[in-house]
Amino acid sequence: MTNLTEIGRSVGNRYLASLQHQEYRKLWGATVCSQSSAWVLIVARASLVFQVTGSATWIGVVTFAAMIPSVLMSPVSGYLADRFDRRTVLIYAYSLNLSHNLLLAVLVATGSIEAWHLVVLAVINGSARSSQMPPAQALLANMVPREHLPNAVFLYQAAQHGSRFVGPFLILLVLWVTEQQSYVFFVSVILYGLGLIQILRIRLASTGAVEGGRSMGVIFRNMAAGLQFIYRHPLVVSLVLLVVAHCGMTMSFESLFPVLTRDKLGLTAGVGILGGASYLMVGYGLGALVSTLGLAGVRSESARGKLFLWLLVLSGVTPVALALSPNLPLLMLSAAGMGMSQGGVMALGAAILQSIVPDAIRGRLMGVYNLQTTGFMASFNLVNATLADVGTLTAALILGAGGIGFVVVVALSFIRIPLRQLYFRGVPAT
Repeated sequence: MTNLTEIGRSVGNRYLASLQHQEYRKLWGATVCSQSSAWVLIVARASLVFQVTGSATWIGVVTFAAMIPSVLMSPVSGYLADRFDRRTVLIYAYSLNLSHNLLLAVLVATGSIEAWHLVVLAVINGSARSSQMPPAQALLANMVPREHLPNAVFLYQAAQHGSRFVGPFLILLVLWVTEQQSYVFFVSVILYGLGLIQILRIRLASTGAVEGGRSMGVIFRNMAAGLQFIYRHPLVVSLVLLVVAHCGMTMSFESLFPVLTRDKLGLTAGVGILGGASYLMVGYGLGALVSTLGLAGVRSESARGKLFLWLLVLSGVTPVALALSPNLPLLMLSAAGMGMSQGGVMALGAAILQSIVPDAIRGRLMGVYNLQTTGFMASFNLVNATLADVGTLTAALILGAGGIGFVVVVALSFIRIPLRQLYFRGVPAT
């Protein structure tokens, strides 16, 4: 028994070190709830759009509407996260998202939902979600000692990507018990409510440092600080551009999953496609959860660099495997491979950035980072869904082509010296 206790303590200290800190546990729990709610909403909303309109293009429009607000809101939220108390910014963002989810659930339950409702509400949802990410990412760095920061980032990423498993799995549970699509949206409401409760329990005060003054010039200079840092730092700009390409070419699949389940599994609109897309997302989320938790225990910088390279390559290969899979078990296995590789890439990319950026501009830099990654995912989701409505192109073909294209991008990334050094040596100590 003593040996088992010691092994458990050793594993906990290595993989779950950040959860020893009470304030971080609150933020992590809130993230699990809010992100699980978000993925319940993303999967259910895409299936609902397909049911209401019968068009893949409409799925792309709604997905685009939910993601594109990050282009405007992420820099603003990043500025607010450095200008005001980050906890307060999070409370407002969570409250807005909770209100949105409740309104959407009521519209679906009463049968009043229309396509234009979904577009407008997606914009509100996207604005609230993009507003909560920079302050949360900046706040977590102040909740743990610096030696635990990489572990804190990986566990935060595990909460984000693992929610792709938790949220869709809850969808399947609801469908197995009730077979009522409308009940799924109320699950999203409950989860966000639980997340808000955790945020309200946080007591840590945290702000960045911004230039004084209220003129528009001063505000824009403050907001631009994160952008300036990114494009003046050779490693950071190379890393951000690579991750942006990764998001656009391999991770813009939300609008394609409902179409893929129809084409591959012959499912019909409504509960059938909602269930099929949920199975794929459960596989994806489980792979992402395993990957990010495993990375939380990696402490060697050179090991992180090598893992980053291999996961980048796998991020391009696994969509091809998904495109070639003929049945549900293989589709779920391929989706798990996508989650493992893509979740790992995003976790490592975030950890590298967090280890480099000064805390004074952390909120603004993460806001710019989220702007670019989510903006590209929004655009490619719209393009992919529109292409899927073209007769000669299928969702599988689009996914496979994106994966192959990204493998080419990874090969070309060796041209950049900072990336070559990152792949083989990790982040420099300085």
